Amino acid sequence: MKEKKYEEVYAELEALIARIEDPERDLASIGADVKKAMELIRWCRDYVRGSQEETEKLMKEEA
Repeated sequence: MKEKKYEEVYAELEALIARIEDPERDLASIGADVKKAMELIRWCRDYVRGSQEETEKLMKEEA
């Protein structure tokens, strides 16, 4: 995934979730959105994990 901001990825994920939850949507067409949502969730987790590790490193340097 190219360089994106967390907020952009999160907004994209929210839009996908809204489409997935749409009761008027054809069940057969949801698969691609679910796959993309899972990719975005992984990206968000990795981003948060990396930010947490960076913060912990900075805190150790300041101690």
